[in-house]
Amino acid sequence: MRPNRLIFALLLILFGMTCAHAGQVKRKILVLYNSDQNRSAVNNSFIEGFATPLTYLGFKYEMRDVVPRPLPSDAEMADFRAVFTTFAENQMNAPDEYLEWLIRQQKNGKKIIIAGTLGAYNDFDGNAADQSLIKNVFNNLGFSYLGNATNDNYRLKYEHVDQDNMNFERKLPLFPEKYIQIVPSAGDVRSWVDVALKAKPDSAAAAVAVGPRGGFAFDGYMRWQDPVNYLKQWYLNPFEFLRICLNSTGMPALTPNTLNGKRLAYAHIDGDGFSGYTEIDKYKVCGEIIMERIFSRYDFPNSASVIAGEINPEVRGSIDNVELARTMFEMENVETSSHSYTHPFAWQAKVRESKDYADEFVVGQYEVDGYKFDARYEIVGSCDYISEDLAPVDKPCKVLFWSGMCDPIGEQIAIADKAGILNLNGGDTVFDARRNSYFGVSPIYRALGSRNQIYTGQANENILTNLWSGPYFGFRNIVETMRRTGSPRRVMPIDIYYHFYSAEKFASLKALEDVYEWALSQDSARVFASSYIKMVNGCLAAKMEKVSRDHFVFSEYADCLSVRLDGTEKIPDLRKCVNVLGYDIQPEGIFVHLTPGTAQAELLLTSDKQTNDGYAYLKNASGWVRGFGRSADSVLFDFECFSKGRFELCGLVPNRIYTLITKEGSPRKFRSNAEGVLSVEDVRSGHMEIKLN
Repeated sequence: MRPNRLIFALLLILFGMTCAHAGQVKRKILVLYNSDQNRSAVNNSFIEGFATPLTYLGFKYEMRDVVPRPLPSDAEMADFRAVFTTFAENQMNAPDEYLEWLIRQQKNGKKIIIAGTLGAYNDFDGNAADQSLIKNVFNNLGFSYLGNATNDNYRLKYEHVDQDNMNFERKLPLFPEKYIQIVPSAGDVRSWVDVALKAKPDSAAAAVAVGPRGGFAFDGYMRWQDPVNYLKQWYLNPFEFLRICLNSTGMPALTPNTLNGKRLAYAHIDGDGFSGYTEIDKYKVCGEIIMERIFSRYDFPNSASVIAGEINPEVRGSIDNVELARTMFEMENVETSSHSYTHPFAWQAKVRESKDYADEFVVGQYEVDGYKFDARYEIVGSCDYISEDLAPVDKPCKVLFWSGMCDPIGEQIAIADKAGILNLNGGDTVFDARRNSYFGVSPIYRALGSRNQIYTGQANENILTNLWSGPYFGFRNIVETMRRTGSPRRVMPIDIYYHFYSAEKFASLKALEDVYEWALSQDSARVFASSYIKMVNGCLAAKMEKVSRDHFVFSEYADCLSVRLDGTEKIPDLRKCVNVLGYDIQPEGIFVHLTPGTAQAELLLTSDKQTNDGYAYLKNASGWVRGFGRSADSVLFDFECFSKGRFELCGLVPNRIYTLITKEGSPRKFRSNAEGVLSVEDVRSGHMEIKLN
């Protein structure tokens, strides 16, 4: 072979090796539920438990009822990474048709995760599904399906339990619950729980198993549920279960609850009780007390809303309410927000019109007589009124907090989206001594077709006070939820979520003060609620391309500027990265910081721990960093934070004095530590110049 042809051939081989890894990383999971089994898009085992770890790992989901046929075409499935089934019973309409569709997805490279039961063993007339199709599904997962099922748990025993991945929040029950003889047939699959028949040797079968093509966790081995209060706890580790089943080890996870390594923290207030009675001072209303005792005292960002109909004198309001709302929105630490126009208790017509709720859901609570529900009036109309009549010109209302049941439909979210209005509420996360499980942690959003409802970080005081029946100091306990949702896994931001009626009682107001004081003691990035909502939207819209094992390209991430690396010893090679400000190695993983205002970022990883030595970069910051530049003896950038913030730089000369020069105040001197890390605190937004003396 001639030399030039040899070189050309080698280049083709190298190009082929690179492209073998290249391609869009599929982050979307299709979740199937069965409405014939009394399940819905919000009432199923996925939303109840798996959605939170799934989004934590950097994935997003789409719900689909398996009852309407046909099922999605191959073209519709092109962007999905996996199919997650959440069936509660073994029956399904036309099970063979479903199984054939599922097998086709496996042949097309989709991973399959079965939570609960396969759900397609019989139809509703009792006719058995084609056994060869059932066997084919499990064979494609790496297992042999032999049947021989029994629920006689006295005949069963545990043959093997993976102690690293099972008994996560609660130990497995003393006796196994059920048995189906499914055994590994491929070398790359692992069984976490093996159950055997006591009187039959060599009968061990998998009840929970994982592999690179997916996995399964059968009822009785997945979670425990209290028979009295229905609280749940995990038997298996759902984070590790999904990570292995989705084959996502080493995959970066976009992380919307973090900014430059710091956990986000904000407060958002629903408008209920704004003009309500308070025991604190009989001459004032709750809104005044909150402004005096909370907003004025605590240096914290508050996204505060009002119910427009309660303020507007032409509806159910008054001039006094107007003046009070205007005063509040003029405060620097208050973001203008809406809690709708009339405070609908139910946003869905089928709920409002249900006879079961006729006495509970009053349409037009804050509206003139004869009002009929109008979603556009509630969403856009309320924001327009607040912007035009209550808010300063430079602080228009662009945030809506859903009211009542917080149950909007996709069309209503579309109204908000098209008007440029950000939406938040729903979820009600509680993770404390009583609700001691990740089952109490909601996902960060609810998928409604092509629209998304953004959920809150933690529950409000109405939940912690048993629907405002006491104890009125109950909201103090939300601090435990805030701790647990931040460590060891940062699954949620800090969100002080409450209503103005928290100022009604001495105990409730003191509890609120305690929560603020705890939040202010945390090393966080304090932002307004709108910033968090934008970060979640950016996370859901973002695209990620895997060029090679250590090279990723991100695009369309907008305001979501944080990427977490789990389970890797490698670090970013900052000299080769594009639009990457730096990174922070934390116990949870490596948080990588993307540059704001950029359309694309490239992340390249290396095993060389010294690769960034002498190369200045951002370790962490409690706000946004833009225009980052470096020279031999200085670092320059623009810093934007709420009130006062802090940041740390790495890659500087160890044990040396640096001078911080800003437009405000005199130059300040700081010393880098032995590792070349420079910590700067108590700085306001502005241009930063850090020079080596």
